[in-house]
Amino acid sequence: MKKMTVILCSAMVIAFLFFGHLSELSPTQKQPYKVGVLVANDLRLVKVEALKLRLKEMGLIEGENIVFHIENAKNNLSDLPALGKELLMEEPDVLVASGAVEALSLKELTSAQESPTPVVFMGTLSPSVIGLVEDTLRPGNHLTGLNNYHYELTPKRLELLHRLLPEIKKVAILGDTRVPFFQQTQESLQQASQKMGLELSTYTLTSTEGIEDVFRRIREAEEEGIVLLPGFFLESYTEEIVQYAMAFKIPVFGVYPQDTIDGCLASYGTSNWSQGAQSANMVYKVLQGQNPRVIPVETPDRIIFSVNLKTADKLGITPSQAVLSRADEVVYDE
Repeated sequence: MKKMTVILCSAMVIAFLFFGHLSELSPTQKQPYKVGVLVANDLRLVKVEALKLRLKEMGLIEGENIVFHIENAKNNLSDLPALGKELLMEEPDVLVASGAVEALSLKELTSAQESPTPVVFMGTLSPSVIGLVEDTLRPGNHLTGLNNYHYELTPKRLELLHRLLPEIKKVAILGDTRVPFFQQTQESLQQASQKMGLELSTYTLTSTEGIEDVFRRIREAEEEGIVLLPGFFLESYTEEIVQYAMAFKIPVFGVYPQDTIDGCLASYGTSNWSQGAQSANMVYKVLQGQNPRVIPVETPDRIIFSVNLKTADKLGITPSQAVLSRADEVVYDE
């Protein structure tokens, strides 16, 4: 009899834990959860895949208890408002923005709602500065997400290029004026360059047709290095930019770890995959009923400094060994 009681009690405990877990993931709200995702280009779909995988690990399985509606602007920013409206028509439980331009577009759309749909951004630069949230600790509105530190890390990228190749004195900054906080980034870079004794020139790029002309001007100016600024367009054409730079024997410092794999001499930042995976934590909290206004904006779990020695060999340059030793990742010859 005692043995039977123990078995019954054990079964009840297991059932409680099992069904209790299911009830946490599947409350009496409408099911499955609906997640609307807005992306600016194909490259940012990596964030979406990481988001899905991490949510799956947390018990939210696509097609079972969660569905995703994804709209991709394919680099046409003018399409973002219309695509955002398409997402809203699905009445999602949460909207997810893959970057700053998407988040700003969704904020404008949802702010007009009587009860704004929660928005989680999967990595933007300085969200409080560009107006996404009131404060990073207490966002204060219906948005929260991840600050990828793109703005704060830009001067550091210039510094790392200078320390890797101290002989370089003229550096080209390559950016896109459509990216939020573009002008402020220029100011911070100029301040940093003065301390390092570097001469900076800014070149803007907004289309593939402009790449050849920009590099013609870079070559005529005898620039010795290039620092890429973050942005939805440049991140899609890093490989093409690197090909031009390699032809002119100019090292390029990128933003994402992937940029180093694509041929940049080095990069310093957090990967798109990491941004998507980390943002899943906040999406999960919103789906479980937490209010975005009290979910703090998070900072990257890991920032990676990577160097490509294959690129260095092709350029015929030797990076500083002291700085190279501090790299988190190094790409070697095969």
